[in-house]
Amino acid sequence: MNIKCRKRSLQLWVISTYIIAVLILVSLGTWQFTRGIHKAELEKEMEMFADSTMDLQTAPEDWNALNYREVRLTGKPQTAGTMLLDSRIYQGQVGYEVIVPFVLQDQSATVLLNRGWVSREQAGMLENEEINEEMEIAGQLYLPKTGMKLVDTILEKDQWPRVIAYFDIQGLSGELGVSLAPAVVVLDSDLDYAFERIWQPYVMSPIRHYGYAAQWWGLALVLLVFGWVWKFRSQGQGHG
Repeated sequence: MNIKCRKRSLQLWVISTYIIAVLILVSLGTWQFTRGIHKAELEKEMEMFADSTMDLQTAPEDWNALNYREVRLTGKPQTAGTMLLDSRIYQGQVGYEVIVPFVLQDQSATVLLNRGWVSREQAGMLENEEINEEMEIAGQLYLPKTGMKLVDTILEKDQWPRVIAYFDIQGLSGELGVSLAPAVVVLDSDLDYAFERIWQPYVMSPIRHYGYAAQWWGLALVLLVFGWVWKFRSQGQGHG
């Protein structure tokens, strides 16, 4: 391969890498901007329904319509199926969020209740807990997303309560032997049945998403400017 061919191959590689880098940065910015729009819409929906509570006496036709709504349910918790959502930090302490299946009064659905946070030491008291009476509870309902599975859903399978890494509704349904609704209800912290509520609807605000989008797009713009400068300098050197 002569020098011209090598030089041309190198230029093609540099140009290809440059284009891919710009496209990645633009895509990341667009993704963050889209996430920001979604979070802003979510905030509006939550504000709209903030002062209303929906009585959920039977399974709804569409669980998606209740996402992030305040709900009130009557039914029985199934403490034998208690699970511990692992690696939850509160005030510098590592602990769990306590998750319990809850059967609606008419037995039309079983949802998961997030009772709140307990320390690793406090979790021991849940081993012998038995609650069989019917009760009315209230909280915020949301539809969890599994996301990327880096580890098994269930971390400890040899005893109850089970320790779980995240919400995998299908996997947890198989473990519990019931068909779980695709919803989790986070209990209000003032209920006797609740522990410390640490769950939040989302971690990042829309403004932060927009800020990250601007950063990615800004980097893409810098690369574009650099590309134009490199192009004109190359042309100038060629003419010279």
